[in-house]
Amino acid sequence: MGCEHACIYCYAPYTLHYQGSEPWGTFTAARMNIPVVLEREIRKAPRGVIGISTVVDPYQKLEKKLELTRKCLDVLLPKDFPICIQTKSDLILRDMDIIKEFSEKEVGFTITAADDISSSLIEPGAPPVSRRLKAMRVLADENIDTWAFIGPAVPGIIDRDRLESIILSAKEAGAKRVMFDRLRLRPGMWNALEDHLKDKDIGVLDACRSALFGDSGFFLSIKDDMRLICEKLDMPCEFNY
Repeated sequence: MGCEHACIYCYAPYTLHYQGSEPWGTFTAARMNIPVVLEREIRKAPRGVIGISTVVDPYQKLEKKLELTRKCLDVLLPKDFPICIQTKSDLILRDMDIIKEFSEKEVGFTITAADDISSSLIEPGAPPVSRRLKAMRVLADENIDTWAFIGPAVPGIIDRDRLESIILSAKEAGAKRVMFDRLRLRPGMWNALEDHLKDKDIGVLDACRSALFGDSGFFLSIKDDMRLICEKLDMPCEFNY
């Protein structure tokens, strides 16, 4: 439970109906028995792709100490379940020795900005995008299928030129495809986003307000840009909207 990447667009606390006293983005609470529970559950589970992880990042700072994700991979390996890992962290390289042993594996990196300064604005606790791209290159060089998730597209952070830069960087790092999604609001999310941005980057805040509450057509326009850029760069792409 929890995530210290502190992404301003995070939907997890709203999806999980988090009502704890600690602000989301400031803590991580580990379930220490998860490898044991997983080992019990997979005995009766039909073969299928295991997503690691679908809500919060499996390679947060605490994982470096606890190695719970690594222990779960150790549990899954004898059964050789197909695995799909998505992360913002280059800590995943620590587990490359295990990941390589799976017959079917893929790793996706979330890349939401074209540079480290922009990523630190919207993902202040996450490793910079430059480190994610370097990690992607290492995994791709080991013949591990890699992809980039460009999402959510945050107005003021993403435009056509920066989008092309991200896709080109991902391709050069070995990504076989890119996925794309837009910024979506959950109840209460706008207030948190506004509080974070109002003293840090009013331009990004204004761009978000216009795209989310006005009639800017930003998300349709950037989707068209994405399609054209991917055609130009011969990069397969998928859209979530």
